[in-house]
Amino acid sequence: MVTLQEITDEYNAQGGNIKLVIDSNADRSSYDQKLRTMIAGGQMPDMFDLDATPYAVELGEQGMLADMDAFLEEIGEKDSYIPLALNYGRTSDGKLYTLPLELSTEMIWYNTDMFADAGVEAPKTLDDLLAVCKALQDKGYTPFGIGGGDGWPLLRLLATYPFRMTGNDFLNQLASGEAKMTDAAGTAACEFMAEIGSYFQPGFSTTDVATGLNLFLGGKCAMYPTGTWELNYFTDENRPEELNVSYFYMPVCDGAVTKPNEYWAFGGIGLAVNPNVFDNQYKDYLTFIVKNYSPAYFAHQHLAPQKVETDNTSMFDPLFLQVMDDTAKIGDTAARPWDVVLNEDVIATINDNLPGLCMGEESPEDFAAAVDEALEANAK
Repeated sequence: MVTLQEITDEYNAQGGNIKLVIDSNADRSSYDQKLRTMIAGGQMPDMFDLDATPYAVELGEQGMLADMDAFLEEIGEKDSYIPLALNYGRTSDGKLYTLPLELSTEMIWYNTDMFADAGVEAPKTLDDLLAVCKALQDKGYTPFGIGGGDGWPLLRLLATYPFRMTGNDFLNQLASGEAKMTDAAGTAACEFMAEIGSYFQPGFSTTDVATGLNLFLGGKCAMYPTGTWELNYFTDENRPEELNVSYFYMPVCDGAVTKPNEYWAFGGIGLAVNPNVFDNQYKDYLTFIVKNYSPAYFAHQHLAPQKVETDNTSMFDPLFLQVMDDTAKIGDTAARPWDVVLNEDVIATINDNLPGLCMGEESPEDFAAAVDEALEANAK
């Protein structure tokens, strides 16, 4: 939002007349509900955050979203985007209704001093990860901090085994009704969550991501999963002086079909446009954003959705440069978030039951059965 305001100010300084009014919400669920209410009441914003969910498909089929493929073709900017960033915004029917404002990757951060004290190294496999958790716990540390109250961090862990075992095939087959949670990839996911959940911090199910991050930054847990949108917290300038950290990406498993350099990487929640206001003036403004946004966003030490050339890296923190180098080596496949692909009622069932699975209050078999029941109930 800071970068969008900067670009809007620049646009207006060159003769534009756009007032950027930002209406924000404290959390994603309340935002989604507010957006749906506004759209249902005929008050769709001019532009708004939108993920490529089944709801986006529904809006697109009703002609309520501007076609961003057509727009980018029209202004000759489609090839300026990094494919992983741009294509994340495609809906299940291949349509592009949003413009990415970031390129995000996700990793698990770890406290290097705690790891050294426990005699462990960054895990390469999921079995290694569980062994590291046990060694840290035996040493008296809380192994894994997580913002379980916000839902999606637990979903990311649940998706790990299926992505390593099948790529995104299992997820897509769940969505289409061709697979069940009781299949091999789903069973592995359930059993993994039941085991790793015993290493989460007390009260994880009601901890939001901001609180979870502060637990890690305060040295209260040894590991914390998050994405590059939080990178500024870990740079030399902003990280607590006594905190020494590093990170690792999604571990692999035996028989994995995806590679170690294939993990969470996407364009994030994109920018959708109301087609009823998308006139020539608005197109001129959005064209200016597309042509100028990424270099400005990159200058804030964030990974940009478009290709940005820079010869001078002296202004950047070494950590940002390291992550940028990692990004250049990402493989062809990236993990797809479950809450983007699956029906929202199915996701609600998963989110309702995952904490119990992680706390040992619900068996992997019962969890899988509940998910399969929700899948069946919401099958088209």
